[in-house]
Amino acid sequence: MSGPDSGDRAVDVALKLAEELFGFGSSGATPGWVRDRVRRYLEHQSYRSGLSMNAVARELLKDKAAVEQIVTSLRVGETRFYRDGAQWEAIERQLERLFPADVELAVLSAGCSTGEEAYTMGMLLTAARRRFRVLGVDRSAEAIAVAREATYGREAARDIPPAWVERFCDEQNGRLRVGLLVRNAVEFEECDLVKRVPQGPFHIILFKNVLLYLTTQAGEQVATRLANELEDGGLLFSAASEVLRLRSMGLEPFRLAQTVTALRPPKRRP
Repeated sequence: MSGPDSGDRAVDVALKLAEELFGFGSSGATPGWVRDRVRRYLEHQSYRSGLSMNAVARELLKDKAAVEQIVTSLRVGETRFYRDGAQWEAIERQLERLFPADVELAVLSAGCSTGEEAYTMGMLLTAARRRFRVLGVDRSAEAIAVAREATYGREAARDIPPAWVERFCDEQNGRLRVGLLVRNAVEFEECDLVKRVPQGPFHIILFKNVLLYLTTQAGEQVATRLANELEDGGLLFSAASEVLRLRSMGLEPFRLAQTVTALRPPKRRP
């Protein structure tokens, strides 16, 4: 089959498989950039194999590994240290009020990608002289390997406060490596959040820009399970654009600053 709809139908087949197998997608409302990436993958495979895009998509029915490869490549998005600076500043300002100084903090970076978010939290808590442990999880083995290596280009670190770069990073061949002072308190684990979430309790959970990739049902299940792993008084931080969606799932807002809202599970009735 050819024509302008042929590629769209092939993309639909690939996304449907990704949804069924891995909870990936958004039930008919998949963002345009996701469809574009899937289309490029199918076009590339079509060129290599000599098959039509529809035939390539049908072949995915027999090849779960190929579908997982598509999902993994799509989930590697933009990430950098100190992304969403207003959120980090609010956490830093409110930290002692939220969690007493003698409490050892447990933090989860859910969907940590290549680790910059988890290490940013490690730097913040080290600078605040807190005892802590940070766990970063992601379904991509490749992303976790990069996170454990803890070595990044300078561009990824452009937003880190300069004092943190000097204190917490070492330069190696023009690249920055997170120093042992922070690395020793940050761990990484391969984990597909659709299948399971790490066991808490956690004082802080960072769950940012993950809902974008999940169906409504899968996203709601993951968010609810994560919220249930919060310590009493704990907070879940999402991207600002995701707060309304999480509130619609029943999570309650907690404002830290004018532009920063965290979330908590509904109060338990006695």
